[in-house]
Amino acid sequence: MMPLPDILQTRTPPRLTKRERTRHQLVGAAIAAFSTSGVAETTMQQIAVAAGLTTGTVYNHFRTKAEIVRAVAVSIAETIRERSAPARAALETGAEQIAAGCHRYLGLARSSPAWALVILDVASIDPTFRKTITSFVVAELRRGIRRNEFAVVSEAAALDLIIGATMEGMRRIALGQARKQHASALTASILRGLGVGPTRARRIATKALPLFDA
Repeated sequence: MMPLPDILQTRTPPRLTKRERTRHQLVGAAIAAFSTSGVAETTMQQIAVAAGLTTGTVYNHFRTKAEIVRAVAVSIAETIRERSAPARAALETGAEQIAAGCHRYLGLARSSPAWALVILDVASIDPTFRKTITSFVVAELRRGIRRNEFAVVSEAAALDLIIGATMEGMRRIALGQARKQHASALTASILRGLGVGPTRARRIATKALPLFDA
């Protein structure tokens, strides 16, 4: 199995019950199993083996594979959100926050393409990942709109632009179909679509922004 990138390492919360610890263990095992066999082909038995537990234990926590895929989607999205919280707090504008968010996912596709494809695989099967990401992005989008950084036709269309373009960019980069500067070019294009001027969009898209905690 591929080693999990540091930014996807889930941190076990303290003071969990035994059942909660087992569930956390199973989610981590499912992520590892998905990296080897793909989401569609992974079985509950393979997840059990990866966790070092019985198949019965898996079913005690997740009635179906769809349930565990949903738990994985939430875990990945919230882990990236948690790891990026200090960096997001340091950014002063909505445009910088949106740009940093794009670079987190596009950068993962560059540094860990196989894992980026796992994320996209999960997102294509269960809508929870996108819904979770949307709940994060919408706050940054609204911040930019309130401060007149963005001029959008509709919030829904803007969210589709940000999330849809970023996920497609992840796929292109992970598959080796993008040039070196594609992440910056795509980020600038997203900012332009939100109404940011061309010079400022390029400057923010190429700026060294904080992405994750240490």
